[in-house]
Amino acid sequence: MATSSHLNLYKSEAVGARGMLATKHPLASAAGVTMLKAGGNAVDAAVAACLAVGVVEPGASGIGGGGYMMVAIGNRVDTVAFQMQAPAAATPEMFTLSGDPTTGVFEWAGVVDNENLIGPRSIAIPGAVAGLSLALERFGTMPWSEVIQPAIHLARDGFEIGWYDLHAIAGEIPRILPNAETTRIFLRDGGPPAGDGTSPGLFQQPDLASTLERLADAGPRDFYEGDVACEIAAGIGELGGILTLDDLTQYSADIVSPLRSAYRGVSVCVPPFACAGPTSIATLNTYRHFEPTTLGYESPERLHAYISCSRLARADRMAYFADPEKVEVPWEGMASSGYALERASLIGPDTVPEFAPGDPWDYQTGSGHGRSSGHHGPEGSTTHLCAADADGNMVSLTNTIMAGFGSGVVPRGTGVVMNNGMMWFNPVPGLPNSVSPLAKGLNNMTPAVVLDGDRPLMAVGATGGRRITNAVTQIISNVVDHDMGIQAAIAAPRVDCSTDTTDIDDRFPSSVVRALRDRGHQVNPLRLTFWAGFGTFASPAGILRADGELRGGVDPFHGAEARGV
Repeated sequence: MATSSHLNLYKSEAVGARGMLATKHPLASAAGVTMLKAGGNAVDAAVAACLAVGVVEPGASGIGGGGYMMVAIGNRVDTVAFQMQAPAAATPEMFTLSGDPTTGVFEWAGVVDNENLIGPRSIAIPGAVAGLSLALERFGTMPWSEVIQPAIHLARDGFEIGWYDLHAIAGEIPRILPNAETTRIFLRDGGPPAGDGTSPGLFQQPDLASTLERLADAGPRDFYEGDVACEIAAGIGELGGILTLDDLTQYSADIVSPLRSAYRGVSVCVPPFACAGPTSIATLNTYRHFEPTTLGYESPERLHAYISCSRLARADRMAYFADPEKVEVPWEGMASSGYALERASLIGPDTVPEFAPGDPWDYQTGSGHGRSSGHHGPEGSTTHLCAADADGNMVSLTNTIMAGFGSGVVPRGTGVVMNNGMMWFNPVPGLPNSVSPLAKGLNNMTPAVVLDGDRPLMAVGATGGRRITNAVTQIISNVVDHDMGIQAAIAAPRVDCSTDTTDIDDRFPSSVVRALRDRGHQVNPLRLTFWAGFGTFASPAGILRADGELRGGVDPFHGAEARGV
């Protein structure tokens, strides 16, 4: 029988007895491991790794962005929320609509010169420094000045840029070139800084190193109200941005209770409100009414059930999600078991239900009805990492500057790549998710911690915008329902339901694709590529506690690394 070659890339599972880091870069994993070996806990390690990865993957994350951290310490789980915030001068009418119906993958109405997607007016107030320092203060054991040192050394002394990150820089040259400071730092003769052509050489960021050193000496609040804040605000103002020193000074990160739900004997904890956490919980709440173990991993029956559950959750996400400070949203109703049962009852064994929003208000203790503006665009570039220590503590952390290299703006002299967080808002006025002063926009981040009883079992998350929620829920199901290890669960073929058609890994048999189409699913087989973080499927990282050991897994199609202690 004739066959064709098939790509199959494998990474081994990392093992650790006293700790584990799973990050998107070996140097970030090393920074976290350094904290663990010095006696720090999982929070110390996660903060060090996050600061470090912002240096070595500057197009994906950094202190110019924001995100969420799930912290499981002992038998308590908390969410540290440090998402980006619109400046006070942001108004619903701040962007001039171009008349284009959508702007590509972002699905918003078009804006003249794409000002909401690139450049100084796309910058939102960053939360990373506030969130990381708050987590360290409340849950860590080591001082900020020590935890930031690996990032300082990487920026000051330099590092060799790997193949994945050279590709990331090359792919974002059009975003980098309009800003002279960003071009000066990240490009050499119009291309990536690839040394002499035979070796990447050391890539140094002295301005960023000076900024990080200032934050080490003066403390993290200097980013919001000190010399660093003044430099950032002045640099953005010079370029025509609206973010001010007052915007930075008023910013604070929050510690909130996570959204928590039972799933087949474990508890899944994710961030609440206007991220993808509620969508992940809604998907799992509905999916638990089916029996994936008996159906088989590659069976069309199982995939039909999962796809249908995910698409029903997506329909509600598109209809209802908005900033809870601005719009009343049925968060409780969408996460309730009664509503999940109602949604599951719509899914027959052989036919596709109508993937329309339901009415979770019937399961909400509050009152009032409202729907949001609909579609949200994906983050183009993000980082995710997980950390665990010998005491059983776990962290799952996602941080983003949004698109690759964010706004494309580096304020002069700071070395800080600024986010383009204003693209989270609908540029059309008069909608719940329209641009609003000091609002926090919708986002797709879903860092998760899974508990077995009151003990952390797994930390998992992913990068990849709208594709994140499907990756996280399938990995959790792979471990819980199919008894996979964390690396196997991450590497297993997946589906993605974040667009109007369902993308399916072409490692699933063609007979499964045909069976899904026969049921009415619009299925699009996709071949995996080496650039998974650039559009194929979401790119995960995770840690699992199994048989008395810590096991780490990462995306095999990324330059990521899990490292045990």
